[in-house]
Order: sequence, then structure tokens, then C-alpha cells
Amino acid sequence: MRVAIVGAGISGLSAAFELCNAGAEVVIYEKEDYLGGHARTVAVDGVDLDLGFMVFNRVTYPNMMDFFEKLGVEMEVSDMSFSASLDGGKGCEWGSRNGLASLFAQKSNLFNPYFWLMLREIIKFKDDTLRYLMELEENPDLDRNETLELFIKSHGYSELFQKAYLIPICASIWSCPLEGVMNFSAYSVLSFCRNHHLLQLFNRPPWLTIKHRSHYYVNKLREQLEARCCQIKLGCAVQLVCGTDNGCSVLASDLSEEYDECIICTHAPDALKILGGQITYDELRILGCFQYVYSDIYLHRDISLMPQNPSAWSAWNFLGTTENGVYLTYWLNVLQNLGHTSLPFLVTLNPPFTPKHKVLKWTTSHPVPSVAASKASLELDKIQGKRRIWFCGAYQGYGFHEDGLKAGSTVAYNILGKELKLLKNPKHMMLSFTEVGARLVVVKFLERYISTGTLTLLEEGGTIFVFAGINKSTHVKSVLKVHNPLFYWKIATEADIGLADAYINGYFSFVDEKEGLLNLLLILIANRDLRNSFSNNQNKRGWWTPLLLTAGVASARYFLQHISRKNSLSQARLNISRHYDLSNDFFSLFLDETMTYSCAVFKTENEELQIAQQRKLSILIDKAKIESKHEVLEIGFGWGSFALEAVKRTGCKYTGVTLSIEQLKFAKRRVEEAGLQFISIPDQRYQEYRRSSDFIKEYIFPGGCLPSLTLSMWKILAYITIRHLHAGETILWLTSGFKSRTLGNYQMLCSQAFNNSLEGLQIIDPVFSLLSFFFFSENNDCCIFEMFHSYFLDGITMI
Repeated sequence: MRVAIVGAGISGLSAAFELCNAGAEVVIYEKEDYLGGHARTVAVDGVDLDLGFMVFNRVTYPNMMDFFEKLGVEMEVSDMSFSASLDGGKGCEWGSRNGLASLFAQKSNLFNPYFWLMLREIIKFKDDTLRYLMELEENPDLDRNETLELFIKSHGYSELFQKAYLIPICASIWSCPLEGVMNFSAYSVLSFCRNHHLLQLFNRPPWLTIKHRSHYYVNKLREQLEARCCQIKLGCAVQLVCGTDNGCSVLASDLSEEYDECIICTHAPDALKILGGQITYDELRILGCFQYVYSDIYLHRDISLMPQNPSAWSAWNFLGTTENGVYLTYWLNVLQNLGHTSLPFLVTLNPPFTPKHKVLKWTTSHPVPSVAASKASLELDKIQGKRRIWFCGAYQGYGFHEDGLKAGSTVAYNILGKELKLLKNPKHMMLSFTEVGARLVVVKFLERYISTGTLTLLEEGGTIFVFAGINKSTHVKSVLKVHNPLFYWKIATEADIGLADAYINGYFSFVDEKEGLLNLLLILIANRDLRNSFSNNQNKRGWWTPLLLTAGVASARYFLQHISRKNSLSQARLNISRHYDLSNDFFSLFLDETMTYSCAVFKTENEELQIAQQRKLSILIDKAKIESKHEVLEIGFGWGSFALEAVKRTGCKYTGVTLSIEQLKFAKRRVEEAGLQFISIPDQRYQEYRRSSDFIKEYIFPGGCLPSLTLSMWKILAYITIRHLHAGETILWLTSGFKSRTLGNYQMLCSQAFNNSLEGLQIIDPVFSLLSFFFFSENNDCCIFEMFHSYFLDGITMI
């Protein structure tokens, strides 16, 4: 399928991205010499500055956020404060950047009853708006065509509220003059304000900006498109798009090309021009309803175009309206985290005079949410795809980047005949008093604990916490998305087990679904080891020294639960059942088809797990030199894969023992897994581990205790010889425990002294009492077992 896309703003680029991913042949036409549309970046004195698309947030831009995260775009917190300065500062002047100091930047407002009335009306406005929207949304038959002017009059708001608050905010958002604002659709404006949390002055969700400016995401997107053979034609204005018998044709630069489909991703008025004489009645009627305002934008450094009182200076500064539109100045230093400069970088829309220190001028346009546009948006289906021509743009929503992205993606999916599931705006996460306290405890702990690596918490609702260590020994990053405030409560009250519970219960997830959890564990382990390297108290730790003091009660409770599950003869069966009888279906989610439980032996990076597991079984059989005359007893045969392989290859007699009911049921149908396995921890943490409880004891091996081995033990006792079985590199394929050397895996071959069948095996000072528990009769020659440990030791082979 060959598709033409006219216009390379966010709508065109997102449509191209989805189509290219589906294998379509895409050609993009763009009249400008750059991609991105409103996402325009310029360089001034070595500083990159965004002029159009600047800010977004997690609450109202969910699809944009998801898109950026998939592209790997780095973001940072921005300042979205607002100020209004009327009549050149001689009228009412207030701001929100510095709290009450900005709100009462004009000291006379402290004693101005009209200003206090305006503040009360801001609260009233929120209540009235929520009530109004609820009524309309619960009763679809009610008229949604009321203008903002009628809504204001019907609720009796004061003149100062309109001039110093409502009109400045609306005019700043949609770049409109006074008359245009009051003729907006009340439903469109008020629902936008609600969805964007603009109904209050303070405590709004944090806004973000792209760390390296918007051209960074555009360039990354361009790389993705070109890698998929997308053809991009810059400086190529399209003169005509018309339908043909087999699709549509695009005329540009006096050359006409044929396509199966064409998407017009321009402003609605430009789309009407491109359709030419073939335009249909419905296309003219519907697209003609979308109105735009045009603004002259100046990049400059003239502070006279800011509020008169510096205390009122904010990121957005409303200075009035003109016949052409809003008179508004953006303070780029705070919007884009530029820091202090000798003169501020400013962008002003429609100034009454040409600014001093002018850098450049740019003219652009923006759709406005009129009543006519609201009606037309409901009829877009009547023109989409007719004559193989499609339309998309931010005008099909509120006029912002999120709307453009959704429009482009939706059209692409329609062409592909697929259903697109757009993300909905997440609710702003509201914390109770106790949850606020728990968050404070967790944040303070992470600020102290994270000395290396970077951990970022993204709350559902916009709040962001970044914990970046100054120690550069670890460069791992992990970004968590917090969905539920119980995330903080669980960690504050139960520490590491609480973190595991929070993950199990879905209280948080990761931006990087593949490596996020692994990276989090690596960061926590690296910081633990870093702290331990400066501490000599490890042997004095136990359940009474939890990471967070607030988790002391839970730490004691879990330890008592653990010792109550000590592996007595009667308790062992229950402990084993709690682990191995969880569900065969559960274990099948992460094991290979043979259901082999312990570590595989890989030869190449991308080798299939089943092949690597089969290799491991073969190694075990070969090293044990099992023959048809042998009788093999396997204690704990898992799902029987070793049994099946050993009998199939050698014809030996086999007996398996297990305490797991589920494994026994499964093995009766198909014997699939074998291995005598146990796990160890580093010696320096053994005493602390023995005297406390953790996730493994609570969830993985109830009643268990991981042994700890040292090289000195092997040298002193000298009871067995360690034989090389295979390379230690493969351990790195396991999770963070192995990757950080917190856990390791040994595979050893143990033989009785009188066994002469193992050629080349050196026995050093054999003492049978130490190893007697490994041998079940005098007729058995040897046994193979695996154990986990944390370091590469001389004479011990890691696998």
C-alpha cells in the first residue's frame, strides 16, 4: 500500500510512524524546510529554544507521553506559572510563580475587596464548572452549544474576575482576542480547563518539557521513519489532491504522483485549498467550520514586554488583547530550564510594538474551540476516507499536540483497518493524610539511600521525583510509574517486602517494560553494596534493623512467621507445597517447554531456552557417566525432564522422589525437570540474613534459609574437588541477583573415594561423613548437585 501524507506536523508524523510500522510505503510532503510543524526549535548564541510546542503533562497528554517514552525522549519538569498584567501594570497585576508573593505582587490588592472577591469567585468557578459539566455529560440530550459569555452571565461573575482571570487564561491558551474568547463553546472551554486542572491557581499537576528541545523528538522520529524507507520531501508544497479511479493523485512541484491513499494533515483552511475544484459539499461545509487565529511571534530579550512588577513575572504572562489576538509573553528561561542569562529569552505573541533585541519573527496559527467547530467535529466521519482522502489535525480536538497525535494515529489505524485504543487521561492521584506521610518517609529515605544510579518516580497525576546519585560507579536508570498511593504506604510500613507486594498488586509499573524491574533491582543492590562498604555493622543486623524505621513492626512480624515455618519433618512438606504447588501453569509462564527449572547452558546470546536446557541435561548425564546398568535415584525430580532424558538416552533404571503434589501429577503425564539445587548468599550478609525475613523467605521458599559458602571452608576442609562443567558467562542471563553478583550458581560433581569409573577426577583427602547425606546407598557412584553463590572463587567454576 502506497500512502501520501501532506504536512509534517505531529499529525502527519504520527500517521507516518504507524503506517511505516505496518509496512506501508509512505511519502511525506512538507512545504517548509523542516519537520515538526509547531515543534520548531531555533539556536541563539548556542542555546536551543522552542518557539511553538513547549510543555505537556502526564495527566492531559497520556498518548503523547506514551509516544515519547517509546521513542526514548528524555523529559524534565517545567514551570507553568501564570500572570496577568492589565493596562501596562496600572490595572490589576498578579502572578502564581512564587505563591502569595506573586499573587499579591501588587500590594494594594491586599486591601482591594474586588480582588478578594475575584479569589472567592475562582473557587466558585471551579464548583460551577464541575456541576455544569456533570449535568451535560449525564444528560446527552441537553444543549451543548451555549457560549462562554452566556455561561458567565448566567452565573453572575464580576467584571474583575472576567478581565483579570478568565479571559487572560482562555486568551493565552487559544491566542484569541476578547470577542473570540467570549464566543467560545462553554462546554469545550470548561471541559478543557477541567481536564487540564486549570480550575485552581495552585497544586496543579507538574508540567514537563523535552530536555533537549522539541527538535530532539522530531529528529528521533525522522530516524525511525527513514529506517523504514519513508520518503520525506521538504520544501515541497502540494498544490492539489484529487481522487482517481484507483486511489488519489498528489500534484506538487508540477509533478503528479499516484497513491492508494492520501492523508491531508494541514490546517483545515489549507486542506480546503488543496482539494481544489473537486471538493465535495460535505468537505466544504465541515472543514469550513474550523476557525483559526493567526499570531505574530517574536523571539526577543526586551523585558519591557513583561509585567511591571518583577514579583509577578511568571512562565506565561498575559499583558492584554489586541485586535489581532492575545498579547502574551513566554519567559523561556523558566519554561525550558535555561537558567539565568544576562538578558532573559522571551517569546511574545502580537506585541503592540516591535521588541528591542529582536532575534526573529515567526507567524503561525491556532484553531479555536468555537461552537461551530464542536458541531463539525461530530460529523468528520462523513468525509473521512471518501475518494481515498483522509483528514487529520489538532483542530479535530482542542488544538494541541496531544490532539494532533491522536488524530494522526486514528487515521492511520483506519486506513490499516485496525482498531486504535487511545489512552484516557489518568486521574490526578489524591493522597490521604497518612499516605502523604508515607510518601514523605519514602522520599526522604530514597534521597539518603540513592548514592549511585538514577531512580525516577512518576505519579499518576503528574508529580515527579528524581533521585540521582552523585557516585558514578553505576549509570543504571529506572523509571517507575506510580498508579496507587498505597505504593508509598507499602514501602514505608514493610520496606523491601512492601516493595514486592506493591509490584505484585500493580501499584506501580515501569516505563521500560523489559528492563525496568531489573534496573531497579540493580540500583538498589549497588546502593546497598556501596553503603555496606562503609559499614562494619553487618553482622549486628537482623529483623530489628529494617531499612526504614517505620517498617519495624512488619519486620518483626515477618521474622516470626519465618521461624514458625522452620523446616521440621512435619513442616517441610507444607513449605515445599507453598512453593512448588503454586500452579504448573504459573511455572510454565517462565520455564521452557520441557519445564526444566534450574539454569540453562547457553552457547550463543540468542539461543532458545529449550535448546540450552537440553544441553544442560546432556552435560549432567555425561559428567555422571550414567549407563544402562546404573539405577538412578533423584531426590526432588521437579517436572521430570532429567528423568525423561536420562532414561531415553541411557536406558538406566530411574526412581524419583518428590514432596510436591502438583509436580507428581504433572510428572505422571510427562517427566520433565531435574536438579538438586540450593541458593547461597555472600558470607558478609549471612548473619543479617539468617536473623531476618525477606521476599524469598516470604514468597519463594517459605521456611528456607540460603546457605553461605566461603573459599576458606573449602580450603580448610578439603573434602571435595570442584570440576569444571561449563562457562560462567551464562549466569549473566539470569536476573539482577546474578548480574550484580548477589547470587551465583555452582555445579559440582561429587564422588566417593573408591569410585574408579570417573577417569581424571582427583580426590583430595576424602572424608565421607561430610558428604554422606548426598549418597543414598553404597551402590551409587556419584551425585551431581548445583548451588548458588556470589563470587568467582579460585577452584570453583561458575555456571
